[in-house]
Order: sequence, then structure tokens, then C-alpha cells
Amino acid sequence: MKVAVLGPIAKDYVTIDGRRSIQIGGIPYYVALALQALGTEEVAPYVSCGPEDRNWVQDNFSGLNLKFLSARKTIESYISYSASDPDTRDSNIKSYPNTIEAETRLLQELEKFDHIILGPLFHDDISFELFERLKHKLLAMDNFGLFTYNENGRMIRKNPENLHRVLPFLNYLFLDKSEAFFASGYENIKEAGRFLQAKGLANMIITEGSQGSHLFVGPDYYKIPSFPPRQIADTTGAGDTYMAAFIRATELFDDPDEQGRFAAMVATMSLENKGAFRENLEKVLERLGQMRGLNF
Repeated sequence: MKVAVLGPIAKDYVTIDGRRSIQIGGIPYYVALALQALGTEEVAPYVSCGPEDRNWVQDNFSGLNLKFLSARKTIESYISYSASDPDTRDSNIKSYPNTIEAETRLLQELEKFDHIILGPLFHDDISFELFERLKHKLLAMDNFGLFTYNENGRMIRKNPENLHRVLPFLNYLFLDKSEAFFASGYENIKEAGRFLQAKGLANMIITEGSQGSHLFVGPDYYKIPSFPPRQIADTTGAGDTYMAAFIRATELFDDPDEQGRFAAMVATMSLENKGAFRENLEKVLERLGQMRGLNF
């Protein structure tokens, strides 16, 4: 399996009780490193970030053949809160017109990959033409990006038709429950999944945190359980890690139920440590075996 992952990088400034740290964000980071850890034959992240941040980004993608796409400046987010009240946060985001276009050279390079994952954070991060030009590939998209806008430093959702427009080109779409409800206009998981499929989407995956996930694979439906983590160290990137693991699982298993359970276990294991997923395939399979022994 050869996978390319395209999308913007974000630079997150996180202040907790007055102490600031800088963290890397963006779908390519979590997806590419998880695919690498799970033994994918070839993983190539194509990322957009400001020229001044390239060395920092490269350091965070250690061991991967990183490709930089042109961008004026890196997306920045500023988050501050108190450790005693982590649910009350001040946040602000700065985004820039860094659209990934369907350039001839990029399209030629992407021909060598069988799976291509697109991870926009905002509606204009990836051009519609790029989706259309890649429709002959196994194309997957993760998250809310196509209907997300920056208004006065806040991320808001609008224009779900942006997503509807690319659904016929996608083999897989991954959304969490709230995103799927917004994108479909329905507040029922099965109705939401089937609505998006009726727009031309082949396969829909809706994640629901500790309540598990829902697979709409062609006409078939699968309910996948979640697995309890041994501890929770960091929830950031769990959905992106689920997606990466699911794509990897399509090469490992023929049964969608097995694919979903594998992805769910990898997402659970990602919660147990900070940063991107770095465990290996053998450890994931071992944990799955333990769950089967408990008749989970």
C-alpha cells in the first residue's frame, strides 16, 4: 500500500496557567505518522506551511519523506486555559489563503500512490479541481474542513454543499457525529450516513467517541464498539488516527467489521500517549486478541 496525505499544517500555541508550549497540528501529522507506525509500505506527506516553519515541521515528521507545498504562512491557533478548569478556554485562530491547487507536477507525483488522503482544515485549503482530478484514485477525506470558515478568529461551520460537491469523487469519508449531522441536516446517524451516500459517496464512516463508530460500506451497515483505554493522556488526533488505521486495515482484512475494530483499537491506543500514534502493528493485534478473549 502506497499512501499520500495532503493538507495544511497548523502551529498551536497552547498556554496553560501562563505557561506556553508550541505543538504541531494538522491532519497530515497524525495520519502519516500512524500509517508509518503501522507498517505501511510507503507514506508521503504533502504539507502546506509557511517557509519559516519548514525546519520545525520536518523535525516533527522524522523518518518520512516530507514534501512541501507552497504556502504564504502557517495556520496558527492560540489556546489558553487553566488546568483547574480545562473546559473554559480562550481561543483564536489565524488562517491564510494557502490553497493546494491541481498543479501538473503534483498530479504527476501522486500517480504512484494507490491511496490519497485529503485533510483540509478550512474550506479553501484544497481546490475542488484537485478532488476531481484525483477521482480515479482510492480517495479518502477526513474531517470537517470543507464546511469550516474562519470568522473573526473562530472556526464556524457553514455551506455543507461544499462537501456535497466532492462526495462522488470519494471512496471514504470520515466524520464525527456532530459533523455528519451538520453535513446531512439529519440528527440520526443512519439517516445522516445514507443521505451522504445518496449524494454519490461510496463509503461513510461516522465516529462517536466512546460510543463506537458506524460504517456504511456500500449498502451494508456495521456498528463498531469502542475499546476502553488503559489511561487517557491526550485526545488530540484520535479521529485522524482512526482514519489512518482504517485505511491501513483495508489491506490487512477483507471484513469491514475487522477493519473497523482494528481502527477503533488504534484510536484507543492513541489516547494513552501524547502526540502522534507510534505503536506498531504487532501491539495492536495483540490488544485486539486480548479483547476477543474477553468476548468484547
